[in-house]
Amino acid sequence: MGQLIGKVAFITGAGSGIGRGIALRLAREGADICIPDIDQEGARMTADLVTQLGRQALVLKANVASHLQIQAAARDCVDRFGRLDIAVANAGIGRGGSVLDMPLKDWQDQIDVNLTGVFLTVQAAAQQMARLGNGGRIVCISSLAALNTSGTMWAYSATKVGVAMMVRGWAQDLGSHRITVNAIGPGVIETPLAAGLAGEPQGAIRSSLETRTPVGRVGQPDDIAGLVNFMAGPDGAFMSGSYVVMDGGLRDSRGSWEPDPKAAEEQQRLFGQAVERRMKMQPLLDDRS
Repeated sequence: MGQLIGKVAFITGAGSGIGRGIALRLAREGADICIPDIDQEGARMTADLVTQLGRQALVLKANVASHLQIQAAARDCVDRFGRLDIAVANAGIGRGGSVLDMPLKDWQDQIDVNLTGVFLTVQAAAQQMARLGNGGRIVCISSLAALNTSGTMWAYSATKVGVAMMVRGWAQDLGSHRITVNAIGPGVIETPLAAGLAGEPQGAIRSSLETRTPVGRVGQPDDIAGLVNFMAGPDGAFMSGSYVVMDGGLRDSRGSWEPDPKAAEEQQRLFGQAVERRMKMQPLLDDRS
């Protein structure tokens, strides 16, 4: 513990889910945390948890799809703390649908957040790191969906494949500045974004997932946070340009998901909750001024 004392981390989408898990893990290791997010309520909750761990936190209102907003957030982070050592491009959205009728906006929003937003985050953070001259660590959150897809999640998968490939080029581009860049491909993690895939504890979806996953459980934000901590710490100094899958072995699982009426009911309920969350967040996502 304490391997990141004196470091400052800039983590997009840390208002919930994987991003919050990463923020708390890095804070426990001694880092101060900048939290750029459109979800200000969630960001403030994360900041409170960070301060309870004895570290400083700065909440920043920023949409990763906006060049102006993410540039300002990176500058504000450095203005507050005097440095920026770690950046995690974590913010993301998912929009499913058939190619026959997916609205253009659903496609474009995913490109804007999951692909362009990662580019803008890395650019803003790397510019500050290069200017300060202290080197840095950048981690981009891709997905297992970069390797596997479906007839409804192909658009999301396309964005996550792009992240994995951009990281390989950025590692070559930024190496001379002593900046490493890596990507993580999470499997099914228990977060608001993946609620329909992870299901509810003791629910039919969760039971099936646990059966099909070799390690026998759904992933948690702490699982991904531990790998980010490795990449950001001293043991990850020689790692750059890598894409690491962390999915409990689900990618190669031969298990099958047998149809279950209870699972269908649960998925419909969770889908409804996801739609409510999306409607709440959409106006914030559309604000890119």
